Amino acid sequence: MTRKFVSAEEAVRWGFISRVVPHDKLMEEAFALAEEIKKMPPLSLRAVKKAVNQGMQGYDFAEYIMDSLQKSEDAAEGTSAFLEKREPAFKGR
Repeated sequence: MTRKFVSAEEAVRWGFISRVVPHDKLMEEAFALAEEIKKMPPLSLRAVKKAVNQGMQGYDFAEYIMDSLQKSEDAAEGTSAFLEKREPAFKGR
């Protein structure tokens, strides 16, 4: 959202990723993680996969939200502020 670059170390600290590995160890670590996952309960894995997949099917809702945001007063204010080279004054409408 802020377009700020996040280092790998920050991403780990913030919980975005679980670990950082050297590039030459990437596949080795990926296969080790896959072996760990294979040992997990299959029903739990299926439930997690289903939850993720259902979330991915939310395109219609995402499209509705994006359409609503583009029609908002704040979107118009953001465009005007950009063109006028000034800071926007968003009002949450």
